[in-house]
Amino acid sequence: MTESVSSLRRTRRIRLTVRGWATLAVGVGCFAASAALGRGELQAAASFALLLVLSGLLLARIRRPRLDVVRLFSPPVVAAGSVAEVTVRLHNAGAVTTPTLLGNDAIPWREAQPPHELPPIPLGSAARRTAVLSYALHPPRRGLYPIGPFVAEFTDPFGMVRSSTACGDVDRLTVVPPVVALPEGGPLLIDGDGSAQLVQRRAVGNDDDLTTREYRAGDALRRVHWRASARHGELMVRQEEHRSHPDARIIVDTRQSGHPDAVPDVESWPPAPHSPSFEWGVRMLASLAVHLDAAGFRVDVVESGPAQLTQIGERWEGGRRTEGFLTSLAAVRVVGHDFPLPAAAADAAGPTFAILADPDEDVVDWVLRQRRPGQSGAVFAVGMRVSARERLTEAGWLCVDVRPDDDVADAWRSSATEAGFIRGAH
Repeated sequence: MTESVSSLRRTRRIRLTVRGWATLAVGVGCFAASAALGRGELQAAASFALLLVLSGLLLARIRRPRLDVVRLFSPPVVAAGSVAEVTVRLHNAGAVTTPTLLGNDAIPWREAQPPHELPPIPLGSAARRTAVLSYALHPPRRGLYPIGPFVAEFTDPFGMVRSSTACGDVDRLTVVPPVVALPEGGPLLIDGDGSAQLVQRRAVGNDDDLTTREYRAGDALRRVHWRASARHGELMVRQEEHRSHPDARIIVDTRQSGHPDAVPDVESWPPAPHSPSFEWGVRMLASLAVHLDAAGFRVDVVESGPAQLTQIGERWEGGRRTEGFLTSLAAVRVVGHDFPLPAAAADAAGPTFAILADPDEDVVDWVLRQRRPGQSGAVFAVGMRVSARERLTEAGWLCVDVRPDDDVADAWRSSATEAGFIRGAH
């Protein structure tokens, strides 16, 4: 970010306007004519013209504005593809009134921004020394983007010279992936007391249906749920207490070797290869984690590379528990394969999901170790090769094939359809 500031500050320059070049040409021509014709009035005209140009150069350097810049983003964290309102407060920190300015913030992506015209900012009280402008930004992709400095342009009173300068520091705009509301009816994978099964969580129905199961030989009679038994016409017992908040695990491959479509991207911040398959995975990760958290699961995110993500907070934190997680998604990126794979996590007590593109064989082995035999799992595969997909399918994983341009909600619906076929519901 510091390099970006210094680079922009080197753009400070003073250049002649069309009027300035014309005046300079007139001055040079008059000097030449006065020397050839011996006319003193031409020499006076030439001197006046050159004096105007020199005065403009001097005034442009002396009147260079000194501005303190404060930026406010609303909202402070914005989703890619949405709008961020930026308010810029410019405080005249110099000893003279500023000239009329045309200026804009420097932004790291291509977006048309008409220049803002600022009238002279006078001296006096803090309120009189401050000018305020606002504009809208439309960040196209997630990331941490440097906004600024404010680049101002002005001319001297005679219109001979145009000067530009960079004012203030850079502020960081945090752009997170968009969170898509996943539809009800998608597959929620839970461990059914030792036998893996796929179930559908419906938007309607009695809470008793979510906390009870059929009676099995050996169940204690004290666990019988009589109201649910009467409604179902068979004995129903209460689930174990931990079922109210089961664990859910999401596995994501952050290794560059698992994303062969990654290409160098000089516009991203931090600088990192850009991979369409990885970007789809990040969008799916954001939507799926928020969806599972809202459904009452304790979500654990596992990365194949070094940990970059903040885990979702505890339930006592309320609605703010996902903020740190989503903010960390703004900066997550693919990493090299020089890092050792992390140890397999402890067995999850609930659904296990994996978001993969084309992982290496050792990553596939690592993913297979993330769940115990018999426990159900689902993989969203973005362009996975056939051999890796077959290994996962043979190990009991539900594989859903997607493309980088697919909508994550459609992928979720597809997973529900695949789950139904596996269960023989269709």
